[in-house]
Amino acid sequence: MPVELWDYQWSDIFRGLRAAAKPPDSRVPLSVQGLGRCIPTRSARAAIMSALQALHLKPGSRIGVPLHCCPVVFKAIQSVGFSPCFIDIDPRTYCVSPEDLSKKSSRIEALIAVHMFGNTCEMTRLREVMNGKPIIEDCAQSLGSKLEDGRPSGSAGTIAAFSFRFGKYLSVGEGGALYSSKTDIQASLSQIIAATPAPSLAKEISHIAVNFLRAKLRTKPLWGIVGNRLWGFYNRKVDFSSKSPIVLSKIFRSDLALTSKRLTHLDGYVKTQRNNAAYYADALQVDASMLCPERPGTYYNRYVFPIIFPSSESRDLMGAYLHGRRIGTSKPYSDVVEGAAKNYGYEGDCPAAERLLAQTLVIPVHYKLKTKEREYVARCFNEGWMEIKRRV
Repeated sequence: MPVELWDYQWSDIFRGLRAAAKPPDSRVPLSVQGLGRCIPTRSARAAIMSALQALHLKPGSRIGVPLHCCPVVFKAIQSVGFSPCFIDIDPRTYCVSPEDLSKKSSRIEALIAVHMFGNTCEMTRLREVMNGKPIIEDCAQSLGSKLEDGRPSGSAGTIAAFSFRFGKYLSVGEGGALYSSKTDIQASLSQIIAATPAPSLAKEISHIAVNFLRAKLRTKPLWGIVGNRLWGFYNRKVDFSSKSPIVLSKIFRSDLALTSKRLTHLDGYVKTQRNNAAYYADALQVDASMLCPERPGTYYNRYVFPIIFPSSESRDLMGAYLHGRRIGTSKPYSDVVEGAAKNYGYEGDCPAAERLLAQTLVIPVHYKLKTKEREYVARCFNEGWMEIKRRV
């Protein structure tokens, strides 16, 4: 049972091929609910790079970024000639800690606020601390989430970046988007993206074929037969800094067509996934401190369901126990501390992030999970946790 949703069907191939056959200038508009028209990008990685460029900061600027996030964000910062300044997280949300940011805000020229796991940052407090300095909202995992004032994630920062790639909410292959409520910045973003090349028809067709193959390897039954082993081999052999290369181009027309289609179903996806998360919150026999509750007044899309274990040992034992019962899990970004220190200058000043990176396990929660599957996950988890508590 894969922990992530990689969804690419035969119908998606045909829809993608029809879109790929159209001229590059025939792209359909992309609109995110609650925000309006957005600028499509090749990927969220490219979106972060373009957002940083649009801010027109001085060369060598330091950019605040939480240590607990996808390391491709660090790569995007470095790729435009800036350097990351690592900010600790609030262990209740996995998002940027306003308290740690206030200690480091004088060192940075901008902040990337990552809405981690679909949980939302305290944007009002972050804006107060930044005192007019730009904030890029990384909404790669928070599509459909809402801030404490009821507004959608992406609406409170200077620029917002979204992701639609495999494993994210829409799971279309690749694809991202940019949004800004500021007219001048939106125009600058449009110019940056307009200057990038459009994928050729041959690349479009190859991209569709690769998407279909990768998705099949990440879903049942091939995930259990061979896919899991292939991804494990890749993660062991490929260096931390070489993963997730950033390619600057316009979005694949096939990805854009599928994104536009699936955005119309987003509310239903989020409702189902929130129901799955609520089921786990009731069914899992764990201490309340091991779960990540929704902050009052907010609305989380429950992109993943993180569980905070008392130790790395108990986390790893649970992962192995569930693996033995054919249930996929993940330890998100568990190699970030070592990789950030080696490649991006991390100096060990984010203790909360380090602890959660070492103690968090994610179980399947996506909206295509069947009722009997989530019940099986909960039953196996509870049986495993009873056994592990006796052993540790």
